[in-house]
Amino acid sequence: MKIPELTTILPLNKDQKIQVENLIRNFDYMQLTWLAGYLTGITLPQSLKTQLLSYTGNISTSPAETHTIQDEITILYGSRTGNGLSLAKKFKEIGSSMGIEVSLKDMNEYPLHQLKDEKTVLVIVSTHGEGIPPIAAEEFYQFIHGKRAPKLTDTKFSVLALGDRSYVHFCKTGIDVDSRLEELGGQRIYQRVDCDVDFTSSAIGWFEGVLGVVKGSGTHVTVKHPVEDQPDLPQNVYNKQNPAKANLLEKIKLSGRGSGKETYHFELSVDDPAFTFDPGDALGVYPINTSVLVNDVIEALHLSPDVSVEMGNGTTSLQDALTNHFELSSLTPDVINRYNTFAQSQQLQETLKDPARLKDFMYGRDLVDLIMQHPVHISSPELTGILRKLQPRLYSIASSLKTHPQEVHLTIEAVRYNNGRYKEGVCSTFLADRIENDSLIRIYPEKNPEFKLPVKSEAPVIMIGPGTGVAPFRAFLEERQATGATGKNWLFFGNWNFSTDFLYQSEFLNYAKKGLLTHLHVAFSRDKAHKVYVQHKMQQQAKELFAWLENGAFLYICGDMQRMWPDVNQTLKQVIVTEGGLSTEKADEYLQNLKKTKRYQVDVY
Repeated sequence: MKIPELTTILPLNKDQKIQVENLIRNFDYMQLTWLAGYLTGITLPQSLKTQLLSYTGNISTSPAETHTIQDEITILYGSRTGNGLSLAKKFKEIGSSMGIEVSLKDMNEYPLHQLKDEKTVLVIVSTHGEGIPPIAAEEFYQFIHGKRAPKLTDTKFSVLALGDRSYVHFCKTGIDVDSRLEELGGQRIYQRVDCDVDFTSSAIGWFEGVLGVVKGSGTHVTVKHPVEDQPDLPQNVYNKQNPAKANLLEKIKLSGRGSGKETYHFELSVDDPAFTFDPGDALGVYPINTSVLVNDVIEALHLSPDVSVEMGNGTTSLQDALTNHFELSSLTPDVINRYNTFAQSQQLQETLKDPARLKDFMYGRDLVDLIMQHPVHISSPELTGILRKLQPRLYSIASSLKTHPQEVHLTIEAVRYNNGRYKEGVCSTFLADRIENDSLIRIYPEKNPEFKLPVKSEAPVIMIGPGTGVAPFRAFLEERQATGATGKNWLFFGNWNFSTDFLYQSEFLNYAKKGLLTHLHVAFSRDKAHKVYVQHKMQQQAKELFAWLENGAFLYICGDMQRMWPDVNQTLKQVIVTEGGLSTEKADEYLQNLKKTKRYQVDVY
């Protein structure tokens, strides 16, 4: 929908038009729903109300079916970082306080044959990367899309989809599940809601809508914001909304002279024992944009850096807003779409309709590229209304608190490239180039419950982490050493060259010498004409690798999602087929059982 169409309905002057456009553009689901209700009492054409309701692209303009749900509600959740579980628990808590019986079921453990017997099922599911179901939701997703999927004519449902708008296939898993449940005969009791990384307000809107339907026609439910629910929340509970402040203790360049990569080890200090995390968790880092990129944006649009812009809780200069608050270094589909309401480019419109073309267009381009290729004349408020909030970047933690109290370590490759213009990764170069020892960095721990060491210390562990994917395994080994874990440890590591890219070489060789690392197998793809990767080392060790799995080993993979993970996963399947004497179908079942028992855990990006 093109926002300027609103001016054909409302008699607005230019300033009012800008205010309305920016107001609607920045509204989330709950705010738009409230606005639509407010406008119900105002004499306006129905077309305007419909436009307001449908603007976000995930809000149905048809009223949900309203009747009381008498049966127990089952919530199926499938997530990667634990947000789905947290939301499911919150819904159960609210539902229980209203006298509603709610049962929580992890998709990874859910008996699929029970789906046909569910009367009311709510699905909370995330999307991993470009449209991939998280491991916890894989089997459920395949089941409902397969030949054995049951008819659900007696089942009522609603879906809350979690995702990230920086991906072309935003919330695809949730969208697919919602569509498929309807195809199977399910009755949608409330429209699907798609949530971006800042999901709280949208999730609350879904809670209120679903609970209103469950309680019956005409019931209005108000759910408090989580912060309002916990007024006595300690200040030292650190999360995305309440980051800690850290100092840089050490920055060490891990890649040697002549390397084609620029990889660093960072050691940060947090002077608060309450800042805690576990091996396998991630660290959220709030970056700032480079002054060069900010100035390029301002100059490309012929704006003044000193002009004041509204920021929700006050005003600031355009220069400050673009430096600290908005994404400039990457493009997302929603930003391109909003930009095109002003650019009115047919080429951009066609690109937005084609996912493959859109993905290719976004790759390596930043906001300046978009402005230069599709020039527009817009004001500062219009610009900030287009842009997405600057998001923290997540990095696997490379240390154990038991070894380094009140510290957190990271392994990061600085991103620098040319794609028509010289460009930098917003956070990697923020840490590599613009942080001094006395600088304060805003950080927070991000739990990753699906990537954890085994509870039993005697369990064997296999770790596969090429490049910076080795970071969490440094933390794993430090933790296993500090706790005196007796289980064997096996590390597969790969990179470009032995002489320049063997990250943490002395540490890992020392672990191998002392026996903490039972096996250390390394692959360096550019040392010889014939490229050797970690999957080739796995093939060479197939017999023992399968023996470890048969003896209860936990297997972990961390690193690149697009190339490494598919190759490693396929190699693992081949090892199971060859060494286990199993068919391809049985090997798939073997792998699925490893996932269900949390013995196959993946953290890929």
